[in-house]
Amino acid sequence: MNINGSAKPLSSEELNKIIENSFRILEEIGVLVQNDELINLLRNAGAEVSYGSKRVKFRRKFIEEFISGASGKYDEVDGLDVSCLLPYGKRAIYSHGVECTAGTYPQMYMDLDGNIKLHTEKTVSDMTRLADYLQNIDRIGVMGVPDDVPASVSLLYMRLFAWKYAKNKLSGCGEVHNKSFIPYIIEMGKIMADYKNEPLRRYAFAEVELISPLRFMEAEAAIFVDMWKNNLLCGIGFMHSAGGTSPVTLASTVSLALCESIFVNILYRLCFGLKKMWFQLNASVLDMKSAMFSFGRPERGIMALAMGQIADKFNAGLWASGVFADAKVPSCEAGMQAAFTMTPAVIAGSLGLECFGLLSCAEIGSPIQLVIDNEFAGGIKRFARGFEVNEITLAYEVIKEEAESGFFTAHEHTVEHFRTEHWSPEFFSRETLSAWNKPGKKNDTEFAREIAEKVFKEYWPQNINDDVERELRKVIKSAEQKIL
Repeated sequence: MNINGSAKPLSSEELNKIIENSFRILEEIGVLVQNDELINLLRNAGAEVSYGSKRVKFRRKFIEEFISGASGKYDEVDGLDVSCLLPYGKRAIYSHGVECTAGTYPQMYMDLDGNIKLHTEKTVSDMTRLADYLQNIDRIGVMGVPDDVPASVSLLYMRLFAWKYAKNKLSGCGEVHNKSFIPYIIEMGKIMADYKNEPLRRYAFAEVELISPLRFMEAEAAIFVDMWKNNLLCGIGFMHSAGGTSPVTLASTVSLALCESIFVNILYRLCFGLKKMWFQLNASVLDMKSAMFSFGRPERGIMALAMGQIADKFNAGLWASGVFADAKVPSCEAGMQAAFTMTPAVIAGSLGLECFGLLSCAEIGSPIQLVIDNEFAGGIKRFARGFEVNEITLAYEVIKEEAESGFFTAHEHTVEHFRTEHWSPEFFSRETLSAWNKPGKKNDTEFAREIAEKVFKEYWPQNINDDVERELRKVIKSAEQKIL
């Protein structure tokens, strides 16, 4: 059985219409690229360029030849694992099916009593330690934007905290909003790479965003080029709000996501030599009553399913980020919104999910929600794995032996296979009402609070020593003095 990538919701006609519309957009409208080096690079590759408008267009023949030159195999390139925006094919192997990433730049923190306040180094460290501890979290993004450090260099402090407070999992920060930070990012990366005896690309990387629709603006393009020139990787993401930065209709939003995915893949191949295509879907809807960009909506899941089918047609990888909650507190609402986004993304074939532990459209980081999401992650990995169909799992002989008694619990076949066949939650309900009444009637948030409290008190990973931290802080202080 193959759950991951199994859905084919579009008819052949619908699928082809979306693809044709995307090709037409790239050919007739094109992409705004505010960087002369990239414009020249694309022109030399065969794209049509208007230097006056800085718009780059791609004829159908160009796109078809680009796609035909793609590889079905994932690229073996150092550093692809550092960002969800880059096509790292082994995510499914080390994460048991689906890579689950905690965090993504929340500015607020909800403590264990439900109070909301600005993030600090302490709260970021707490959230990072918790994510490092939880067994179903595979990778750690930025667990919070600290308010008690100089704002001008907060992106450097976020790197320091990600490295300092997580030991067991890949933890890092790709935030860059000005290319003047790149020398300091490289210097900090070299300190870590030397200390860990690992490639520089594992610590010095960047992530930028297209400004949807179809615009690679000057600052973001300059960062991408600088990283490329330094032989370092820079992922490019994008985000659409249907009715805001894309038309209100979902088909057109998926079509724009395909356009921007193709454009990003062209840059990845020209600059980094990557041949495996990697499609992204990070789209949801603009609430027409409140004008809020709503993350936890069913439309997000529907679009992920469509993009998964398109990715499958082109033998591309897929990242359809999920686990987004608009809910402001850990609640049934948050769980439903995670299900709206996470389950379809897995069925669509996404190799990863992100934003575990966040509330209110990624504004708030919550330790209680992170523990609950970790439980959910265990279940969704089991869901993604499906089940095997063979002589052993069909268990004909077992059925024959126990047909008369009708009782299989004590059979050695059960003992041998129940741990792999059945998901065992840590604290989601697995007892009767009478049994639940005895220990105190705890609900999911109460269990999650207890786990978070225990981790905060007892789990203190040491990923860097004092000397390395002093070196890193010295680089940050130098940047603070020189970058305004």
